[in-house]
Amino acid sequence: MVIKSLNIKGFRNLKPLELKLDPERSVHAFIGANGQGKTNILEAIYLCSLSKSFRTRSAADLVGFEEDFTSIKCEAGDKQLEVVITSKPSQKVLKVNGVKKPAADFVGILKAVFFSPDDLANMSFSPKLRRRYMDVVLTQLQHDCLEALIQYKEACRQRNSLLKKIREGQAKREELEYWDGALAKHGTFIIEARTQLTDKLQGLVSRHYREISDSNDEIQINYLSELRGVKTHDEFLELLRKNHERDVIVGESRLGPHRDDLQFLLNEHDMTYFASRGEWRSLVLALKFAEIDLIKEKTGEDPVLLLDDVFSELDAKRQKYLFKAAGKSQTFVTTTHHEFIEALESMPQVYTVAKGNIV
Repeated sequence: MVIKSLNIKGFRNLKPLELKLDPERSVHAFIGANGQGKTNILEAIYLCSLSKSFRTRSAADLVGFEEDFTSIKCEAGDKQLEVVITSKPSQKVLKVNGVKKPAADFVGILKAVFFSPDDLANMSFSPKLRRRYMDVVLTQLQHDCLEALIQYKEACRQRNSLLKKIREGQAKREELEYWDGALAKHGTFIIEARTQLTDKLQGLVSRHYREISDSNDEIQINYLSELRGVKTHDEFLELLRKNHERDVIVGESRLGPHRDDLQFLLNEHDMTYFASRGEWRSLVLALKFAEIDLIKEKTGEDPVLLLDDVFSELDAKRQKYLFKAAGKSQTFVTTTHHEFIEALESMPQVYTVAKGNIV
């Protein structure tokens, strides 16, 4: 699916914008100094794909200063996607062709793959970011995964609140039964989906890693979960019950997919402890290309590619590998340097960004 136009109002520091995209250009480059609003363009597109920001959890943070609301409209294919956010009260409304939709029916219409220096810097340190990678891929591949993740998160929140009340003598343990059931139901689904995803990623990531690094190095991906072998709702439920005592003491659910992780082995060595920065760069790039492959396999179309100032973080060899993708997919690039854009094989549409203005 290709984006035809963007209409943005009241979003962060961006001035009102109506952008018609040239269908003959596959690459759209936004050039400017740091802090001018380049990344905000990618963030707005990302919102129209995933319904959330890659930078903040608070939707109200996205509304510009002295603005009451922000509106982002994205025409993609035959769909008009719209995100409207108000700061007071903090509220987010999602629409498809003018009709209000829940997140589960909005996310995944526009498929997008986002790549930034933060991915390169943080993937090696953050289990949360590694879980997020899995979940972002899954929500774009499977419609029911997002609903399961939403329901699981709410069940976990409610159960944790109840655990604290039980610890303080304000509730009884019998009250855990309902939230145990909800956690087990949605958690079992998520674990199975992540397990299948990991199996699919293994071959794709290994191939891309070898090509990017120009080596015969072997990458192994392990999905780490205390519940990896749990196949049924009843098995999960029984484990939750056995851990009631511990959970009450700490006041939180200590078992479930919200604590899972991905482990990457390079030639049988854990990359968290032994990999160089260059090896992590190659791995993250391989993961992003695997994400593109899976989306294309599922939909038959290349996803929109969002590249946020990544070229400066990559050496010439890795830049070249990334340049290949930036011609096959509709690509939105931000950079501070013209020379990176000039190296692209596809002739880009270039925009200059200064103080929130885009020309």
